[in-house]
Amino acid sequence: MNEFTVTRTLTAPRERVWQVLTRAEYFEGWLPAKAGTAVLDVRTGGSWRATVVSSAGDEIPLTGRYDEVAEPDRLVMTVPGDAVTTITLAAASTDSTEITYSFDVEQSMHAAVEASVDEVLARVAKVLAG
Repeated sequence: MNEFTVTRTLTAPRERVWQVLTRAEYFEGWLPAKAGTAVLDVRTGGSWRATVVSSAGDEIPLTGRYDEVAEPDRLVMTVPGDAVTTITLAAASTDSTEITYSFDVEQSMHAAVEASVDEVLARVAKVLAG
């Protein structure tokens, strides 16, 4: 296993990106989760849960935990499969944010992880624009 990072820039101030990542009403939009199912306890030692709906219509409950919360700079959380993800936010300018995702994954998984991050960030960008 080795640390793998994916860094992108979002067009929004860091505080706004933090809100979209940590508030249930926005979380549901980029996860994407069934409306009204996201429950986030965003604090070190807290947890999150939400339900997604598969393309076949099956409801899939997802859960994770927050290992570290340092608003508005850093989230260390687990994602489905209990994989630990570190998300770091840095102001790139007054209206843009550099977001870095770090994972401890096998090299063979790097391309899949990068594609997954890009899919998530495309949904985050839509929520930010909305």
